[in-house]
Amino acid sequence: MLRPRYTQFWAKYNYVLAAAFPCGIAITAIIIFFALEIPKGGLSIDWWGNSVVNEGCEGDGGCPLYTDFPAQGYFGPPRGQFT
Repeated sequence: MLRPRYTQFWAKYNYVLAAAFPCGIAITAIIIFFALEIPKGGLSIDWWGNSVVNEGCEGDGGCPLYTDFPAQGYFGPPRGQFT
């Protein structure tokens, strides 16, 4: 709506606005990071993303996907039988 009506304004400030959004996101991320990290007064954020790395196969030191292998040690027809 701004572009068709105010073409000169759009041409002049479009790149400034397009650069301001990512810059604002980066500055906000830095402020939030330091706001949560610097005060070490027992602040602990506990949500699913922080503790999920210690659960499942990653926390147990690895777990095989399939443990019941056949006696020959592999799947498929025995050696020499290509039918």
